[in-house]
Amino acid sequence: MTAPAGFPDPVKGEVAVFRGEIYRARGAVGLWPCVELLPEGDRPVPEGLALRESADGSVGYPVPPERLEAWYAVTWTFRWRGERFELVAAKPATLTGHYLGSDEHFAKEHLKRLVFTYRGVFPRDEVTDLEEHHQDLLQPLLALVRRLAEVDHFRPKAYAVYHGRTYPAAAETGTSGLIVLTTGQDRPEGLVADPRDPDGEHFLAAPEQLDAWYRTHWTFRADGGPFDAVGTVDGRIKGVYTGGSWGFADNRMLTEEKGPDGVRRYTALVDLDGVTELEEHRTDLPVNR
Repeated sequence: MTAPAGFPDPVKGEVAVFRGEIYRARGAVGLWPCVELLPEGDRPVPEGLALRESADGSVGYPVPPERLEAWYAVTWTFRWRGERFELVAAKPATLTGHYLGSDEHFAKEHLKRLVFTYRGVFPRDEVTDLEEHHQDLLQPLLALVRRLAEVDHFRPKAYAVYHGRTYPAAAETGTSGLIVLTTGQDRPEGLVADPRDPDGEHFLAAPEQLDAWYRTHWTFRADGGPFDAVGTVDGRIKGVYTGGSWGFADNRMLTEEKGPDGVRRYTALVDLDGVTELEEHRTDLPVNR
């Protein structure tokens, strides 16, 4: 990809393809897993997408990832005097790059030392092997969305079994002593429709009418510490720390917050790849016979 002047564009960044058009892009903050297409003067307005203003004042067009043809990160590399560099800036006459090689003598002789790397600015006519690289972002995102959907985003859930069929259910009885079952288009015989549900997808059951009634929840370990999963945020598992070490919570910089019961707790957001011993648990609820 090059700009009209023939320079690499972007030097480094993210790009998405929507309906055959290429846009600069980024993850849509607060709208995961959507990707946000960024407006540019020479790009057409994405058809069927609404412009959104983010909290920082920037704007973009959020789009679900399944509607994209591609989303990838762009980087460029080049060589100068045979040594390889990652491009970090491009001007009409020069290219600037971070050194990717390991020749300490070469680096000290020709380059400027930064904190953890070396950088150089080179005349364009001395640069060779300018090459564009893509890292696919779309397929890993779609795969993650599928993984999360398979386990319903790791939220604690309750289910009821009635006449051999399993339905999502409330985890507690209501004031009437009945349990709300979400049945969708199913109309279970012997149960009463919930009068509070205008869509007619909820039915009421007494505990003794059920074959089973139970809760499910997930636990995992991260950095060696135990957690109860409470859901997902932006594709990462959110967990409540269940260990007793304040030092662990402090050293891992866990987030302190109040739970629904008002009690202080420590939480963490963990990538799926950083989770170990992820396990689903079932707790049976009382069904009186």
